Amino acid sequence: MDISIPHSLGREEAKRRVEQGLPKLEQHLPGGGALRAEWPSDFALNLTISAMGQTIPVQLAIMDTTVDGSVTVPTFLKMMSGQIAEFVKTSATKMLEKPSV
Repeated sequence: MDISIPHSLGREEAKRRVEQGLPKLEQHLPGGGALRAEWPSDFALNLTISAMGQTIPVQLAIMDTTVDGSVTVPTFLKMMSGQIAEFVKTSATKMLEKPSV
């Protein structure tokens, strides 16, 4: 599933806020889930979300005015794909909305 989250922060600030929000995101994963984040390039983020015995890959590209991404939902969780994509989108939106620290 593809997602796109608009912002007006610029790439650097959007990346900074996403980076700072990742630990809090992990705390909200169901069933003691885990999160692994890798930055293969400056503005590309690969997340691996492990929850409920499943692994969900998420790729995000931080652009000047959007954070675009895709969420790959395993077959076992297809019936929940809308909720999973919405969780990722809502979480990223909250990270972007946080005031600068």
